[in-house]
Amino acid sequence: MNTFIRRGGFLLLLLLAYVPNSSAQSLFDKVAQIIITNVGPATVSEDLVRANIHVKVGDPYVRTSVDDDVKNLYATGYFFNIQVLDNFTDKGVVLTYILQGKLRLTGIKFEGNTKYSNSKLLKKVTSKIGDPLDERKLFTDSQEIQKMYQKSGYPRTTVKYVISNIDERAGRASVIFEIQESPKIKIVEVDFTGANAFSQKKLRRVIKTRRHWWLSWLTRSGIFKPDQFDEDQEKLKEFYQEKGYIDFEIKDIRITNPTPKTMRIEFVIYEGNLYKVGAVTFKGNLLFNTNDIFRGLKLQHEQSHAKTKIGEHGLQADVGMTFTPQGLQDDIHAIEDFYGSKGYIDVKQGANLRVNKIANTENGTMDLEYNIDSGEKQYIEKIEIKGNVKTKDKVIRRELAVSPGDTFDMVRVRLSKQRLEGLQYFEKVDTQPEPTVIPNHKNLIVGVDEKSTGQFTFGAGFSTVDSILGFAEISQSNFDLFKPPYFTGGGQKFRLRVQLGTQRQDYLISFVEPWFLNRKLALSIDLFHSVYNFQSLDNLYNETHTGAKLGLTRALGSDFLIGGISYTVENVGIVDVNENAPATIFNDSGNTLLSRFGVSLAYDTRNSTTLPNKGQRTEISAEVVGGPLGGDANFYKTEVKSAWYFKGFAKDHVLEIVGRAGVADRLYGSKDLPFFERYYLGGQYSLRGYDYRGVGPREATQNGQQFEPIGGDTYWMASAEYSIPIISRLRFAVFYDIGSVYALPYSFQTSQIHARGPVIPGAPTPLGAFQDYGVAGSTTAYSDNWGLGLRLDLPIGPLRLDYGIPIHHDIFNSNSGKFQFGVGFARPL
Repeated sequence: MNTFIRRGGFLLLLLLAYVPNSSAQSLFDKVAQIIITNVGPATVSEDLVRANIHVKVGDPYVRTSVDDDVKNLYATGYFFNIQVLDNFTDKGVVLTYILQGKLRLTGIKFEGNTKYSNSKLLKKVTSKIGDPLDERKLFTDSQEIQKMYQKSGYPRTTVKYVISNIDERAGRASVIFEIQESPKIKIVEVDFTGANAFSQKKLRRVIKTRRHWWLSWLTRSGIFKPDQFDEDQEKLKEFYQEKGYIDFEIKDIRITNPTPKTMRIEFVIYEGNLYKVGAVTFKGNLLFNTNDIFRGLKLQHEQSHAKTKIGEHGLQADVGMTFTPQGLQDDIHAIEDFYGSKGYIDVKQGANLRVNKIANTENGTMDLEYNIDSGEKQYIEKIEIKGNVKTKDKVIRRELAVSPGDTFDMVRVRLSKQRLEGLQYFEKVDTQPEPTVIPNHKNLIVGVDEKSTGQFTFGAGFSTVDSILGFAEISQSNFDLFKPPYFTGGGQKFRLRVQLGTQRQDYLISFVEPWFLNRKLALSIDLFHSVYNFQSLDNLYNETHTGAKLGLTRALGSDFLIGGISYTVENVGIVDVNENAPATIFNDSGNTLLSRFGVSLAYDTRNSTTLPNKGQRTEISAEVVGGPLGGDANFYKTEVKSAWYFKGFAKDHVLEIVGRAGVADRLYGSKDLPFFERYYLGGQYSLRGYDYRGVGPREATQNGQQFEPIGGDTYWMASAEYSIPIISRLRFAVFYDIGSVYALPYSFQTSQIHARGPVIPGAPTPLGAFQDYGVAGSTTAYSDNWGLGLRLDLPIGPLRLDYGIPIHHDIFNSNSGKFQFGVGFARPL
């Protein structure tokens, strides 16, 4: 042992002998002083510098610790260069930090840009005046500007930054982005060499890189864009594979330039074989036999109302059908759902569900062998809700389609997730099983990430009927009436809306409790007051509505079928009546109290409420006014409305077909319906070639100079519209509308279409003389029109612009077309 110590001591002395003097001292010296100096102006305070230096006076001097502090200072982003001098003195080591701050950016300029303004380019620049000059950030900024040019069709544009006006003493500099703009390169031809299965025309429609044509200025197509071109290659591959050509490959891309500003693109492709599905087999720990699986898959498809084509065994990639990757993936999900709905949640693509694809290139078939390990059936032990800060637990739990103790049905778990997402209360909803100590039992963890559900919106608009209109609205979609002062988290809905315009005023307070009496029964309460100055075609009166509505709605066995009942009490005022108004309007002037009871049944399978292209919405409604309910009028109304939506002849084309019909009649031998409760046609949301309320029975004014619409007791209308996309925010539509309004209930006689009123001798009327309160002679059985329209998706919301041209019309209307302005893509029923 002594020998070892002696040898160790000798080696230590020998090591010290070879270590430089300063390093040898550093093993024993401590930090005596830390000095901060700057080259040029100080960019930050000395306190901030010392806060990032962890070495303190009195600490042992370790060079690696000093190096770590230098890294910390660089990480602040304020310094261009940092040096540390270590001076060994009798009192210890004096550390001097010599800091050169980054230059401050005092100016940003652009040179060579003619296509974009300085202000637009500046929006792409993240470097800001007054910030430290960061060359990595400047490089990224130059790349972003270059990408903007390339995406807009200037593929050879280059951008680089140059630092100028450097003043190190003042610590400042500016930057110039030098832009060399290239011309847009127009695509004159896109060809596909080796394409036999599909026509050139069809393949060109698959990709966005297309030939330049006369509407390219509007569609923004026909210009070469590198990013888009890369995406198109993937789209082409995906298209072929989804048609069954699994071996498809792009062998080469040949680009030629007939001129510096034009381009020809040639895709050299290998299509390969068209694969059909051969045999489909199931192996492993199946639990169910093959026929049980096939029957279960077919039943699932029927219950989901899916429109996808399946084979005799319930698979999309079924025996004899074209094999596609997407079809196979959908079948895997269907098998997961089949097992998952029965509690076998371990059957997931991966270790417990594998598919072997066996290709036979000679006969062009793909055999599919599913290997399944069903595992053990699982049950739900308990359900835990996490992440809800504002929303009450019960608001989330009542949307769940599963409960503790149930079979762990993954299909119903997914339905629960979809319901929670549909509430629009959460940014994200996650459902995961969690193991427990109890065999075959798992907890269901429902995690939510809440988002803001309150909104304040305001704006202005214009429509053909309403003219100029301004509005303001406060809404809360996760309202809680009994939780002041914030009133959030109860799952109720509240809305306060005010609209003021030149032709109308609306005030509305709306409250909805979607789970009334803890049942999925929606209770709605509306308080309203409206003033309409546009109802009269000749401005002969104004109309007011003030009242309250109480409603109950619920799903009837399916989320697609909704039933509802309502009770409304309102006062209708016909005010500011012109002395020239027809007798019918004078008779109904003043205030009329209406007491209504209504029922409705709606079936809605639309895939969207803004721009549906599949499904339908059909509604049947009826209401009784007066009678045992009291009030100043006694009548009933029934109406049916239906809208059907279909995919058109090409991608994103939409065909919309709408039909409506209604009848109203008096009760208990009372007087005729008030004119403001009758039916009218004409305007943006019915017959677009006519003025608002311009189609239907009319009555002569007191002077016999005009014929004012007074509505009818029976009506029908139908409409067809076909719309296509022009660019992402613009659609073009062509439409046809037809309909008629009849004076009497359940009567479709054309002789009752037109005018009622007294004979005024010598008065110039469009009908000439007619009998007292008689009905004018018939001129047409219906009114119709065709037209063109635009649908714009603007930041302020979707807008409609239509121009309708009458075809057949009565004598009160002409062949002149009408412009109609409105809101939304799909017309409201």
